[in-house]
Parts: sequence; C-alpha cells; structure tokens
Amino acid sequence: MKKFILAICVCLFMGGATEFVRTLRADPCGMVPPIYAGNVAPINRIGLQKTFVFYKDGVETFVIRPGFEGNVEEFGMLIPFPTPPEIRKVADNTFEHVVNAIDPPEVVVDLRVPGSATKRFAGAVEFDRAVQQNGLEYKKNKVTVLKEEAVGMYEVAVLEAGSPEALKRWMDQHGYQYPKGMDAVTKDYVELGWCFVAVKTKVGDKAGVDPKPGQRETAADRPPGSVFDGHVQGMGFRFKSDEFVVPMRLSAFNGGDTRNVVYILSDSPRRIRSIPEEYVQRQISGQDLIRNVSNPLPLRIIGGTEKDIPEWQRKGLDERRNPTAKNGIAKELFAADLLAVETGNLSLEHEEEEKELLRIGEHFGLRGAEVDSENALTLQKMRDETTEKGLELLAGMTLSVVDGDFPREVLANQNLTFADYKMPVARNKAESYDSKLFGPGQEKEGKVFLGSIDWNEVDQQIARSEAESKLELAAARKNRLTGWAWIVSLASIGMVLTISFRRRTAAIAVVIACLACSSTIAGELQNETGPSLEQIIAQLKDGKTAAGAIQAAAEMAQDSSQRGNVVANLLNVIQNGDDIPQKGWAIAAMAEIGGSDVDEILLNIHANESNEKLIRTWAAAARVSMTKSVNGLIEKAQLIQTFPALGRPIGIRIVEEMNKDGAEVNPEKMIQATLRVPQLVQGLAPAIIAFGPEKLVSVVYESSDNNIRRTGAGYLGTLAQAGQGTDVSNAVIAAVEFDPQATDVPWAGGALFIPNIQWDKDNSRALVGNLIRWHVWCDMNNKGEEQNQIHNNIRSVALIQAAGYANPGWNNVGTVQWLQSWKQAVGNDGIRELLTDVGALENRKYAAVLD
Repeated sequence: MKKFILAICVCLFMGGATEFVRTLRADPCGMVPPIYAGNVAPINRIGLQKTFVFYKDGVETFVIRPGFEGNVEEFGMLIPFPTPPEIRKVADNTFEHVVNAIDPPEVVVDLRVPGSATKRFAGAVEFDRAVQQNGLEYKKNKVTVLKEEAVGMYEVAVLEAGSPEALKRWMDQHGYQYPKGMDAVTKDYVELGWCFVAVKTKVGDKAGVDPKPGQRETAADRPPGSVFDGHVQGMGFRFKSDEFVVPMRLSAFNGGDTRNVVYILSDSPRRIRSIPEEYVQRQISGQDLIRNVSNPLPLRIIGGTEKDIPEWQRKGLDERRNPTAKNGIAKELFAADLLAVETGNLSLEHEEEEKELLRIGEHFGLRGAEVDSENALTLQKMRDETTEKGLELLAGMTLSVVDGDFPREVLANQNLTFADYKMPVARNKAESYDSKLFGPGQEKEGKVFLGSIDWNEVDQQIARSEAESKLELAAARKNRLTGWAWIVSLASIGMVLTISFRRRTAAIAVVIACLACSSTIAGELQNETGPSLEQIIAQLKDGKTAAGAIQAAAEMAQDSSQRGNVVANLLNVIQNGDDIPQKGWAIAAMAEIGGSDVDEILLNIHANESNEKLIRTWAAAARVSMTKSVNGLIEKAQLIQTFPALGRPIGIRIVEEMNKDGAEVNPEKMIQATLRVPQLVQGLAPAIIAFGPEKLVSVVYESSDNNIRRTGAGYLGTLAQAGQGTDVSNAVIAAVEFDPQATDVPWAGGALFIPNIQWDKDNSRALVGNLIRWHVWCDMNNKGEEQNQIHNNIRSVALIQAAGYANPGWNNVGTVQWLQSWKQAVGNDGIRELLTDVGALENRKYAAVLD
C-alpha cells in the first residue's frame, strides 16, 4: 500500500499483524496517514494474469491465483469444466516457484568489498472437451448441485445447469456472483453439457465480519462494505479430458489489457493456436526441470573465485543454495500431477488431507499465511513421498512459457487449442526471456557454479598452491646464489609444476548433490462406555460427518454422568491419536462442550511446546471460540504473539460479542480495543473499515479520546485508498462545515485530525476554505488552542499543493497571514465571501487583506 509523506509529523504507523500502534503525547498532529489493513480496494484486476496448465494421458490440471483484490461483495468466479474437477488450494507463491523452476535464482557472493554480505486468472477461465453426458438432458430451468465443499477461504459449488438463466438464478439465490454480459458464452457451454464451478469467499452476516466458528453457510445478502481481508487464494483444479483445450472466452469480457502468461507442462513442446508463435518465450525440458528443482541454486561469485570465499561465508552457503525454499512448491506441483496420471487418482492423499486441515482452520476462523505454514509442516512427510514418487516421471515432459497480449477477438470467439511446436534454439534462453523478469535477461558479472562445491578439495587446492608458491620462492632465492644454470633448471621445474597444477585445476569436478506420529489407536478407545460414543469418535475422522459428531458429543456431555467419559475419550484422541484431522475435530468437540475444565485442558495443550504447533494453534483457537466476553477476548489477544493466526478469530469473536442482544456495534469501542491490544489491529480492521466514512468521521470529531480520533482518521485514509476517496473527503468536509450560528467548533472536546488522503483541487479548497473560516471565527472568539489545531492541518504540503496556496510560516502565524495566503488561491472575491460568511467583513483587522 502506498506510503504517504507527512508534512508535520508521523502520528500513526500500522502494518502487518504484529506491529504496534504508536501514539504521540505532544500537541496533536493534523494530517493522519492511512492504516494498513490488508486488501480493501474495490475489486480490480491486478498484475500479470498467470495460469499453469498440465496435460497428459487424458488428465488436465489448471492452477490459478486470481489477480483480483478488493471488496468481497464483488468477488466471485464462475469456471466451466467438461467434467467435475477435484479442487484444492494451492500456495500463494506457486507461480513464483514455477518461474524459479525455469530460471533458478542465483546466490550471489560479491568479493569486491571485503566482508560484504551478498546482497489469469482473467475473470473466468474454462476448459473445453467434447464429452458425452450419458444422454442426460436438463430442463432449461433446472440446476443440479453435483458437489459442495469448502476449500480454504472459498465456498465452492459444482453445478450442472439447463440454461444461463437457471444458473444465474441459482447463483443469485445462494450468494454467488454471476458474470454479467456473458450469457451467450455461458449458453455455449451449457449446450456442450459442461458443468460449472461457482466460487465465492466466505463472509458473515454482519458488516465486515467473516464466518463465525462452526458456520456452515454464507449469507447471500452480503452487506455493503464487507471487505476481503487478504490476497486472493490460489486454486487448483484437476479433471479428465480427452483433449487438451483451454477455452478462455470469458476472459475477453474483462476490462484492461489482455496480457497473459501461460505455463504449459505437457509431454511435448507446445504453442497455442491462433496466438503468434513468437509468444512462446521459453521451453524447458523435463530433465532440465528436474535438475533445476533438485540441484543447488546457481552460485555467482563476483570479484574472485571459490577459493577466495572466506570461511565465515562458506558456512551458510549450502543452506542458501537449497532449492526447496525457492522452487520446492513447483517441484511438488509437477510431481503431484504426474503421480495423479500414474495412479489414476484425480485427488491425492495429501491433497485431501490438506483440505481437511483447511476445514478445521475455517471452523475456528483461522486463515492466512501463518496457519497455512503450520498445515504445510504437518503435511510435509506426505508431500515429500508424493514428490519422490512423481518427480522421476517429469523426465519426458516439456514446460512451454507463452507470454503476450492475447488478441481479444481470439479470446472471445474460440477456445485455445495447442499444437506441437519447438521454438528456435537461439531464442530459448534466459538472455532473451528471463521468466523472473517477464522479459529479456540482464548481463551479469562474475562466474557461475551450477553444482555443489567440495570445500575440502578447495582447501586442498589452496594448501597445494601455497606450498608450491613457497617452493618457488625458495627456489628463486637459491637461484640468485647459484648462477644462471640453476636458475634455468629451477624455472623449468616451476613450469612443470605450474602446468601440472593448472591441469588439476581444470579437472576439478563440480558435483550435484518430519512428522512424528503418536501411538496408534485403531478405533478402540480406553474408558469407552458404549458403541454410541465409539461411533462419535470414529465420525470425527471425516469432515463430512464431523459436524454431526461434534454436536452429538456435546449433547452426550450434557449428562453429568457421561461428561467425564466423553471428555476423556476426546482427550485420548488428541494426545494419543495418529489421525491429525481427527485430533482437530476432537478439539472442536471439546470447545462445543465448553466449561472451565475443558478450558484448562485446552490451555495445557497449547502451552505444551512438545505438541505439534498446528495442534497447539487449534487448541488456542478453541479457547477463543469458548470465550463469551469482550474483556476475556482482549485478554486472550496476548496469545497472538505466540499464535499469530489467532488475530482473525479473536477479531471476529469481539465483533460477535459486541453485537449480542441486537446492540449496535460501536466503532469507537473497536478502535479502543485495538489501542489497548495492538495485536488486534489486523483482526478488527475489516470490521472497523466496514462502518464507512460517515460513522468513522463521527468518531474522529466526537470522541473524547484523542488517540481514538487519530486512529479513526487513519482508517478514513484506508477507506480512501480502497476507492472511497470521494465519500471520505465529502464526509470530512461536511463534518467541519462552517456554521455562523455555532457556539463552538465542530470538533470540540478534542484535537482536530484530517486524514492524509489524495485531496484534489476542488475538495481541498472546500476543506481549507471551511477551516480558514473557523480560524477567523476562533480568532474573534479567543479560541487560541483551536486556531493552533487548524494551523497544524492547513499547513500540510498535500493540501497546499492541491489547493494552490502558500505556507505563511511555521511559527507565530496569525489569522491575517492565513487570509493573505488563502487569497492566492481564491482571490479578492473569495476572501470577501469568506469574511461575509463569518460576519467579519466590517472588521478592519481582516478587511485590510482586501484590495
């Protein structure tokens, strides 16, 4: 988010989930910068639109991370498929890893300075295939739901429809966004008998609030101002298809440019028909991909050789060259698709397991990078097994990179089909197209090493070189005493030694170089009281039956005679089970049962550092879901330091508690909570912003707490950055509008704060004109403190440049000086009108400014 330059002083910085709100106790500043609160802009297509497609033996994969951000109420996807796909979440940095698999990033060691450290989704995308639907005909008004599931932050429905009208009606009724103006294209796919994947983000039924713990549905009537709190999540779809066809016709309906980058992994080098051949920028063989994702990252040495790298720099070099951190996700992506072809399973075991972990996280309101990383650690062993089995199958594949402005008429009128094509060797290099730069590569200094370095051999070379140098030096000294004959002889020996050493140097070879399980339980638990409880415990293994099992366990625990046994069995699963999802659902059942005894058990689980971090996070989140008061939730906010993912669910729960009994949520109380516990900023920011300009303006000019006023002004700045700049400026101008009948200034009772937004000429003149009127009024009514507050704001560089007046000075600037300065912007008539409004035209002190 763009950082704004402040004219006076910095009043507030907020950014990231762990940053603290900093307030100043001196005279209040005027202009307040925006508060960083994640993506809150209206939906916009942003960045390059990237797509990964895989095809082999009738199996196709499509991976996207939609290039959109903004208001969640406007966000949705509709993606046609020839057959129902298996759906999974993909890592947000998947495409970064794909380009790093094409051109691995270099580790640079610069020895020149001793001791220096080295420094598409384009709306909607479809897949084509001529498939038979077993003769099944759908009536025009019919929609059949083939599957519904949660995938991370999304709710997904797989639909078959008889007509675009029926599809639109169903999507409208269920809170999905139907793409406007695309009926004709949608009809084509309906007639082909395709299914549709409808995707929407999860939001709650209060402004800016995300799903409540345990929520199973999303309200269709999403409130205005609901914000999308995070980057758009990446999605992967794997399905069967008789031919490799990627229709992108719906993407032509998007505004903006049509540049797309498509990564095509297939069993032969490919191009896209109807797209210029020169759009094929790179083609990487499967063997090269295997090397790129398996071998150490290239090492570039500038200003020396490997022998010149000091010992302290060598120590961390191998770890820095580990490719996993840079392209390991691509390695797994390639291997998983190939293993799916090999096994005939569209969804692999670890992919299903990950979806289950995501469901548990969503149950507790956990979402974001922190919990994603914990899920990844939990699944690492399974992922590694998949990669090991599938990577060797990559040898026969080729990755083609197509990058360019796709002709809009092609996108609108025909599906993308593929043809075999081998690009010219002269163009197929990083110098012509560096995948990380999306353009020509850059010339670089130094020498590159592509494999491992045997540092023992390097040290031996250095030792031999030093010994030989000493020998040559000693020989030279002796030569000076023994005459020319000895000199010639020793020189010959030296040449032999040197040649031998150089041959040895030229012959140096550059070589290439989880989760612990608890004791197993097999369905039989200790202290079981009967088959009903055993059945409940078994149902916790499957997310599809877990919700019912959680409710059943809670109901059974209401019987005091059974409560202890139910809790004991759930605890046994958590402590001794070997099924991670079952442990998560058992924790969810504990939270549903509730009580001080359960709270203590969960506390012990998340406090025990020997437990897996994901289990500890779930236990902490379960305690949050059990907390029934705002003060209790604020106390638990201290847990965010240990479990950063808790910021979101704590924010959700605070809003829920504030809404109890139909009471209207007060933005001032929310802001106050973030000031008390800075860790809550990111959790509560979406709800605070959703109040909109008018309510936040009332906080800024009516609160008795200057820190709350200042913070509210920061959120107004965030709203302006989110595309509501006109509404924010209008609300601020209206709040400080001059009233000749007033008995006090509009911001009486506290400091005057103005959000530091992009004030244009008209609204800046309206704002400053009102403030200078108040400056004159305050001067006439002996309100020096209020005059100083106005002075702090209107000397802002942003306002001065937008409205076109000069700063009359920093100190000892009175009303007359400001009138003279303002006259530069509005002229003599503007000053006359201003003085008339204030009732000061007859006052000689002010009238003297007039010509």
